[in-house]
Amino acid sequence: MMKNKRRLVRGDEEQRPYKRVARPTRLDVSSESSPGALSELSEQVVSRLRRSVVSLASFDGDTKLRECTGICIETSCSNSEATILTSRRLIPPTHPAASLNIKVRLPNDRIVTGWIEDPKIYVDFFIVNIKNVSGVDAASLDRDMQFEPHTKVAAVCRCFSSGFLTATSGLNLASPTSEKIVSTCRIHEAGIGGPLVDFDGNFVGMNSSRTKMEKTAYVRREGIFRFLVLHGKVSVRVKEGFDDSSRARMNSEMKAVRPSLGAKSVAKLSKSTKGALSNQVLSRLSMSVVALASFYGDTQLRECTGTCIESSCPDATCFLTSINLIPYTWRLGKITESLTIKVRLPDDQIVTGWIENPEIYVDFFIVKIKNIDVIDPTHLYHLSLDRATQFEPYRKVAAVWRCYDSGELKTTSGVDLASLCALTDEKMLSTCRIHEVGIGGPLVDFDGNFVGMNCSGTKQRKTPYVQRPSIREFMWFRAMC
Repeated sequence: MMKNKRRLVRGDEEQRPYKRVARPTRLDVSSESSPGALSELSEQVVSRLRRSVVSLASFDGDTKLRECTGICIETSCSNSEATILTSRRLIPPTHPAASLNIKVRLPNDRIVTGWIEDPKIYVDFFIVNIKNVSGVDAASLDRDMQFEPHTKVAAVCRCFSSGFLTATSGLNLASPTSEKIVSTCRIHEAGIGGPLVDFDGNFVGMNSSRTKMEKTAYVRREGIFRFLVLHGKVSVRVKEGFDDSSRARMNSEMKAVRPSLGAKSVAKLSKSTKGALSNQVLSRLSMSVVALASFYGDTQLRECTGTCIESSCPDATCFLTSINLIPYTWRLGKITESLTIKVRLPDDQIVTGWIENPEIYVDFFIVKIKNIDVIDPTHLYHLSLDRATQFEPYRKVAAVWRCYDSGELKTTSGVDLASLCALTDEKMLSTCRIHEVGIGGPLVDFDGNFVGMNCSGTKQRKTPYVQRPSIREFMWFRAMC
């Protein structure tokens, strides 16, 4: 069930009724309206969507390049500006955003000029700013909103040339453990960037692309909100009893001492494929990288690599690993009831771990172990997820993993392709090739800085990974760091 529903509308402005007419055969047919699935929504919901959904187009001079849909969202921008969420597809990769004009067609058919601040920070979407205008309402990205999987949803689109508002309905196929976030709504190309809403009009996510399976991929509402928080575009209330000073104090308490390697660890490193990492970097990584395995009784189900990371947990040590650790066939409720998670530490000690609230995770898990269960804490080095760290494009990187049975540490090197993928809606990739047990392990630069978590292997001999800022946003959002 959904919690804390919030309306898209600001203020108590009277809602305008809409007129139902026959659905046109084309998106831009000259007709007064094109409701489509809008007829399945209540008049109140449609009225709100009409005042928040806009159309955008990019122009090079007088030549229109791309067209997308967008939705006005609540942010911490000044009252003199309005903020539009839309797809990154609005700007062709071959054209610098600064050289193009962005036009926004408002619900009242007025066309205004928009702009994008710091376009290089975006991956899946753009935030387009316009001078604040009347008659446009902002959708809320309330982070407390939750949605049940397999509920009816609608993808909403507005055409730039005609201003028509259209929609298609379908089912939300996302679940807390989904790898692909899609709905069965089918959209026109111009609908990319438009909102996916439930039948109460609540914003579920932004439609990001179409798929060959006649489904529509979308960016989750939660991910958009975390990005906006990280970049200071929305303000959030700090949880009671947890302010900046206490957060900094707990982080400092969790920083591990950097001891020297023992003879046993050195022997294991000598067997590993070191690539081009220095002995100093390998020394630190050997104290951060662990192996994890899930068990049902005495039967081992899955094996992954994990990384010891800094957190705000005073009585526990946290390890970042892949959701691949738990078979997808297992219900989330059974994880805590029936499964056992074992963690093999760098000194070969094996301890039992657990996952709190497994339903909140999508790409990774945070596995915790009790500090009192660790015989020698000096063998663990907590990697930092400090978001201030910057990386150069096309840098050399290394994927690191540890085998659960042997405890052996291995690495492979490659090149980070994130700068290429940042121009598209694809996942971040590196050219590092990993074994299946390496899923969940860290991707690091050659100074040992954490770049991201390797999340799977591909047939193209590249490895997708979850970016470091995305992981930190998730943990910060839930007061884990």
